[in-house]
Amino acid sequence: MQILRERHISRGGHRKYSVIDMLIALTGTPGTGKTSVAKILKKKYRVVEISEIVKKDPSLILYRDEKRNSLVVDIDKLREKMSSYDGIVVGHLSHHLPADLVIVLRTHPEILRKRLSTKNYSEEKIRENIEAEAISLITSECMEMHTGRTYEVDTTEKTPEEVAEIVMKIIEDKEFRKNYVAGKIDYTEVVLNWY
Repeated sequence: MQILRERHISRGGHRKYSVIDMLIALTGTPGTGKTSVAKILKKKYRVVEISEIVKKDPSLILYRDEKRNSLVVDIDKLREKMSSYDGIVVGHLSHHLPADLVIVLRTHPEILRKRLSTKNYSEEKIRENIEAEAISLITSECMEMHTGRTYEVDTTEKTPEEVAEIVMKIIEDKEFRKNYVAGKIDYTEVVLNWY
């Protein structure tokens, strides 16, 4: 399978970018850096965020969860819509898509708490997300759904540029990928400190 090839695109000019002949999910708990990393990846790859897809197609929304102040997306419809997409799909639900490769961004829960508090999240929503991160919820889901195709990157002490560089190498270098096989990052000790 050819993973990358060069293609010209035209949107007010010509530029080269790498086309990925597979669907890659860039996922993680809210606040782990997905959007910041995606902005950098867009310079080289075809990248779309689930939030953009939902804005363009409101039929993907099941309802608005007022308690969490968020939209609930119809995963089955999203999966169907994106089934033939080649490129990187970004969002904390992207791992529910039929991905060929999944990259989970991870962040230490205490740092994640600080990041989420700047996003105007309620204390309940912050707690829900840092607990999910501490128990590796998204990584566990990915490893179950995408056995042997899930990788994780700890963003805690890295800049978005450093994380983007690692993500690019995971995409392009099968040997390098082995350093980031999912299941190595463990924040469960943090939970013990909470009780």
